[in-house]
Amino acid sequence: MTRKILTALVAIGFVLFVFPAPNSAQERRVGNRTATETTSQNTKSVVDAVQAEKLRRDLIVAYEEMDAMLRFLAGFSFLRESMAMDGHEIALRKLEIERKLVEQISVSEFMAHADNWPNPKLLDQIIETSRSIRTDAKFHEAVRKAEQYSSLTEQSRNTSSKRAANSRSVIAAPAYIAPICNFDDPSNYPSGTDIAISNGVALALHALKDALPGIIGILVALDNPARTILVIAAYAVDQVTNALKAVASDAEYCEAMILYIEDNMVHDDGHLALLITNDFYLSYTYKTVKSALTKATNASIPTNCGSTRLMEAAAFFDASDNYTGTGAQRMTAFLKLRAAYQNIGAASCVQ
Repeated sequence: MTRKILTALVAIGFVLFVFPAPNSAQERRVGNRTATETTSQNTKSVVDAVQAEKLRRDLIVAYEEMDAMLRFLAGFSFLRESMAMDGHEIALRKLEIERKLVEQISVSEFMAHADNWPNPKLLDQIIETSRSIRTDAKFHEAVRKAEQYSSLTEQSRNTSSKRAANSRSVIAAPAYIAPICNFDDPSNYPSGTDIAISNGVALALHALKDALPGIIGILVALDNPARTILVIAAYAVDQVTNALKAVASDAEYCEAMILYIEDNMVHDDGHLALLITNDFYLSYTYKTVKSALTKATNASIPTNCGSTRLMEAAAFFDASDNYTGTGAQRMTAFLKLRAAYQNIGAASCVQ
């Protein structure tokens, strides 16, 4: 199925060459395209009743696939509740009205509206792309990872009492937003392939919606419901891509920090003032050491008295792993954590 999505992108390139993007200021509103312009952009192939009936069947299938595709995306709460999908239920109702009208009119009436229907090749691409979004396992996995990240982000916001928006590059800032880290498996994050798949789907949807005119079908006085569906879907998938990039960025930072802290737990080259004096880094060190001991225990690696040292250090942290001790206790907490880590694989207890 992934190959189908990529094939669709190649074919869309040809479609875009034939159908330039509309010059509309607002994508969900009727553009400034005239009926003559729309007609000139469509290669008319409806010359008899047989071809008209085939085009009508394809149009109905396209409407059904777009409906199913948008409902599939709306099945993920983090997408359904986002601004990207604002108004998707209204768009689905409009598409349903248009689909029923197409089903009910006669072939002669359908042919009379031939100038308002999309090119058959474009319909094929809409059907293929919409269907692939619902059935491609790799795209589903990418969305699942984005949904997991969104859930963790919400939990982090709910448990954070004093953090506001701030650049993550300013680490020691008072309003610094802590990255979401998987201390037990820091290397498990979206790959470039995950991001490429999501981005490829979004590009396909953007290309398809740009190839459709602002008005179409029987209800020519209204926005093109098919184009509105594609606009909503395109920006919803954009959100998936953004979430994947965010979790990858967080994970890369977390992995580097964990490796840095573990290195300083082993090499006794002096205490780093930042790890000791900054609450975020001290808490990060505690989480890193706690996770390292857990993984060592699960792997049957001896930890000697590491658990005891960790328990002694835990007295300076709350249930959310935030440092709660006094300034004078920072060094004590840090030394307990270093000793706990150095007990992993040690020949004897490190005090």
